[in-house]
Amino acid sequence: MGLNIRDIVPKNEISLDALKGKKLAVDTYIYIHQFLGSMPELTDSKGRLTAHLSGLFYRTTQFMSKGLKLAYVFDGPFIEPGNSIKPKRSPQPRTSERVTDEMVSEAKELLSALGCPIIQAPAEGEAQCAHMCAKRDVWATSSQDYDALMFGSPRLVRYLTLAKKRKLPKGGKAPVTLELIDLKNTLKTLGINQKQLTMLAMLVGTDFNPGGVFRIGQKKALDLVKQYKTPKRLFTEIGWDFPYDWEDVYELLTKMPITKRYKLKWTKPNKRKIKRIMVSRHDFSEQRIDNALARIE
Repeated sequence: MGLNIRDIVPKNEISLDALKGKKLAVDTYIYIHQFLGSMPELTDSKGRLTAHLSGLFYRTTQFMSKGLKLAYVFDGPFIEPGNSIKPKRSPQPRTSERVTDEMVSEAKELLSALGCPIIQAPAEGEAQCAHMCAKRDVWATSSQDYDALMFGSPRLVRYLTLAKKRKLPKGGKAPVTLELIDLKNTLKTLGINQKQLTMLAMLVGTDFNPGGVFRIGQKKALDLVKQYKTPKRLFTEIGWDFPYDWEDVYELLTKMPITKRYKLKWTKPNKRKIKRIMVSRHDFSEQRIDNALARIE
């Protein structure tokens, strides 16, 4: 997803040092997309895209060297509102024309070789991250989007990246600042509860109603959820003209499937396997791979 509430959410700058020793659940799918979209089109000798492997490897080793413990969560299948929301026993990871089954499989293989836990979500990765954070199995969710807040993640860390600058929504670039968003403080500052945050999200737009309701902006949406308080009153009054019923969208967003069957165990990196993936299979420089691995010994 890509919930846009950036203008109304209170943010705090945080240093990378402050995350030392912290466990973070990473919304992996969005980062893979970013690596493929923002990095040069890296390929190996067989023409296979490798930007996602490069990004995951160097970012992960860099943050491991800083003492962070990253658990990588992968999206499951896209679930449509109104369908059964019971989690499948063995969900398939989400793929697209850009992100293939092979890419996801190799990403999992590489991250596992680095010693990081891999969690396959039954649906939205950010909902799974939020559950893990709410259970205090991890300290925060790491994602670029705000959806984790809608799903109830107590903390959200944004811009966990090696990049020095980021693209702005309206063009141009700005320096990257690591952000920490606290859900409890956000709700208090906005003067709403968790259910009203979901209502607000539906007003400004989700994957199930792109563009939002009548192009209502973030601040106007906040005023409306405060005024009408409940989803029934809100959407009865202002209307809802989308393929999915608002009741089904609201139910799915508030009851997004998650799994409780996951293990968070960090292990020592398997250097031989890492080099087999990166050097032997995809032609990365062995010296550069060795240098990166030396940082996490």
